Amino acid sequence: MKPNLFKLLNAQEIDLKIDMLVKSKKEYPEQIRKMKQEIEDIEKELAATENLISENQKNRRLIEEEITAERETLSQKEKRLLETKTNKEYTAVQHEIEGGRERIDNLETEDIELMTELDSLELRLAELKEKYDTLLPQNTNQIKETQIKYDSIESDIAALEKKRERELKEVDKRGLQIYNRLRKGKSGIAIAKVDQKKLSCKGCFKQLPPQKVLEVRRAEKMIFCESCGRILVWDSRDENI
Repeated sequence: MKPNLFKLLNAQEIDLKIDMLVKSKKEYPEQIRKMKQEIEDIEKELAATENLISENQKNRRLIEEEITAERETLSQKEKRLLETKTNKEYTAVQHEIEGGRERIDNLETEDIELMTELDSLELRLAELKEKYDTLLPQNTNQIKETQIKYDSIESDIAALEKKRERELKEVDKRGLQIYNRLRKGKSGIAIAKVDQKKLSCKGCFKQLPPQKVLEVRRAEKMIFCESCGRILVWDSRDENI
């Protein structure tokens, strides 16, 4: 029985690797999608921020042109003020001058607000570019590596399955049936080693009776953990660890 147990233990290690590859086959595409999405999201934010900066600069130019035009008009009205001949005309021109100055003040305030916004946008753009310069090569490399791993999954599984077949070639039919049945109901772990320091099952960590430990060490027949139901094995390779 002992050789069979170790063959099954080796097969289990292979099966767990296969399980991980099967799981990775589902996970790798999602990982790649997320990494691509990260790049796309920051590219969109970069483009949006650049558009906001361009729009801000355009609005500032328009405001500055309007301020220049208002100042020219104001200068002309101030000259007219000196040429007025009646109080009524003087009051009217004075009112126009005050309105012009108010419009200039409002435009200058708007220009300052746009300038402040522009400083914030340019700072954000610099941060995004720095983040992008780090993220792009990092994610590109990870995408490439993950894709390589994904592309090799089928061949890796096939190689492991051949190795598994070699391990199980000499295992008796009943032992294999028990192993396969337990694997389905025990999250892939049908065989549990005995913790040689704590004398417990490594599958459920339950303490084992001394007599059961002796029976497991003899390996004359399959011994099961009374707590989790897994096949117990004493791995002599762990004795010096």
